Amino acid sequence: MYVERNQWEALDGRSRHLVRMRAVIPLLRPGALFALDSAAAILGFPRLDPWPDRVRAVVPSLDHDVHRVGLTLHAGHVGADGRLFWGVPFSSRAWTVVELARRSSLSAAVVVIDDALRRGVSAAELEQIAAETGPWGSVRLEHALEIADVRHESVGESYLAARAAELGCPDLEPQHEFVAPDGTVDRVDFWLPRLGIVVEFDGRQKYDDPVMLAGRAPRDVLWDEKRREDRLRARAEVRRFVRVTWSHLVAPERLRALFRQQGVPCR
Repeated sequence: MYVERNQWEALDGRSRHLVRMRAVIPLLRPGALFALDSAAAILGFPRLDPWPDRVRAVVPSLDHDVHRVGLTLHAGHVGADGRLFWGVPFSSRAWTVVELARRSSLSAAVVVIDDALRRGVSAAELEQIAAETGPWGSVRLEHALEIADVRHESVGESYLAARAAELGCPDLEPQHEFVAPDGTVDRVDFWLPRLGIVVEFDGRQKYDDPVMLAGRAPRDVLWDEKRREDRLRARAEVRRFVRVTWSHLVAPERLRALFRQQGVPCR
């Protein structure tokens, strides 16, 4: 399979992985299903790390993993839902989440679980699959399921919840609503009621995503955000307002320092 260089360079990491999947189809064994990172690419799961060069598939008839150039065929079993990618089945959304979460960092596991929950997969379904597939990686998966919450509205919020748990912070209440006497509702990403601390993930998405902009100019969004923060800071129960950026999440020590500076208990 040939792709022009300029076309290849224009592709993002997920799209490149999908091209690689298409290219290795002739190398697959009978009965193979795309799985793990490769199924995640088809399903559009968010990813914290760069997309890998290696394509992954599961072949139930194998008794051991087989490694080829750019392709790993795993022995084992995964559930599918009948959909195909260029004629090849792939693991279902729920199975993909469980298998990824077993092998991923806690943060990456929470991110994919939250995404699945927002798309309608239930925690009960994930727990059932986990019980069927054995104990390997179950501790990490169980921890991620405890942190995951369908109320986390973005990758950044999921990532923040996972990092906060890793640092031993108190449970963060997601999407808490403050209602003003005039009926104005200000919803925050996270609220620590006993400490009176609001924690917000401050990502660029709200300033450049057309859906979140909702027809507004970025400067208007910034102004609305300032007014909202002013209203929240004026409330008697709000003692601190903490803004967390992506740079804090990729460097836990930076997040720990921010939390300690703002009075959020952590290890």
